[in-house]
Amino acid sequence: MQADNYRDYMYALMKRVIDEIGPRPACSEAEKKLGLLVAEEWRPVCDRIEIEPFTCHPGAFLGFMPLSVLLYFAAAILYWFYPFAAFVLAAVGLSMVVFEIVRYKEFVDFLFRSEQGENVVGTIRPRGEVRRRIIVSAHLDSAYEFRLWRLFGNAAVPLMALAILGMVIAVGATLAKTVAYLGGSEDAAAFTVLGIVMAAFTPVVAPFIFFLSDRSVPGAMDDMSGVAVLAGLSRFLNDTKNGGGFYPESTEVILLATSSEEAGLRGAKRYVKRHLSELKAMPTFGIFLEEAADERYLTAATGELCTGARHDRGLVELARKIAASHGWPIALRPIPVGASDASAFSKKGVPSTCLLCQDTTRLVPNYHTRDDTPEHVRPQALSVALQMVIEMIEGIDKS
Repeated sequence: MQADNYRDYMYALMKRVIDEIGPRPACSEAEKKLGLLVAEEWRPVCDRIEIEPFTCHPGAFLGFMPLSVLLYFAAAILYWFYPFAAFVLAAVGLSMVVFEIVRYKEFVDFLFRSEQGENVVGTIRPRGEVRRRIIVSAHLDSAYEFRLWRLFGNAAVPLMALAILGMVIAVGATLAKTVAYLGGSEDAAAFTVLGIVMAAFTPVVAPFIFFLSDRSVPGAMDDMSGVAVLAGLSRFLNDTKNGGGFYPESTEVILLATSSEEAGLRGAKRYVKRHLSELKAMPTFGIFLEEAADERYLTAATGELCTGARHDRGLVELARKIAASHGWPIALRPIPVGASDASAFSKKGVPSTCLLCQDTTRLVPNYHTRDDTPEHVRPQALSVALQMVIEMIEGIDKS
């Protein structure tokens, strides 16, 4: 397998970044340092490398959660005295959750500090005329640790679902009591029960005030592994361009290392907004690399439940055929929790998918925790991810 020739290089690069640069919060100097390192790794094969700065509010995504919890507390108290005020607070708190972390909208970003991120873009021209384009992407930043995920593991998911349920009940209860108040019947026993239910959910909602740590994780799996595969692809194409083997004949390859994926896909969104006209002017496809940690869980994402993105069936089917040709099991399923940069592209009509080598049916212990270190990344997963990308590019180039 061609990609095996680059396995040691990719793993060593991942480990070097974790050891020398360390955690890389969105828009941080560490993230920018990795971007410059990546640009140097790509330089031998790229015809052009650009650093594209943008502004966003990285603290907003998940950083709003303590405020949302406090609004719930206030609503639970005001419910007994001023139901309409309680309804407003409960509705705002729930809206933050729905728009920011369920739908990935920039709902309350204006409340947080503006910072600068940098996307790194490398362009590799084919041997002949450019007829189509493939963007291969991974993200530079690593997440802040999710305390509750580290503490509760897989139990954190139903806990989060219960907390959201509690917020939904609070909105319904406060609205019902407001309507009853206007009709003069707010003293009904049912409203006492609803108030007690709101109070009962308080211990479930309360822990989320401490959900996000101020400590960024090493990010070996998520997503230095993907960045390493991007670097491996650049080396492969440089070798084949100069020494024979597959090299695109009519397909331009864009290497895209995004900033601020862990801050709500902000870097990918800014890239799409900036380049949308050119993305639509030529057939363009996106392959997004996430968590290349365990090849036994190779997955081609068919969509993403939170964002509502539906990924390209043709790319997913191509991934399935390539995996089958190697005898690799591959899951074809949507990403159930969270989102990837592929969403930003698919939602704008750019055919895309996300390739993962991670069990997405559960929260693995190193996902968004301090345990996201190189020893949890299997070197063969890097090879499998790289081989998938090489053959997907080749399939599209020859189609």
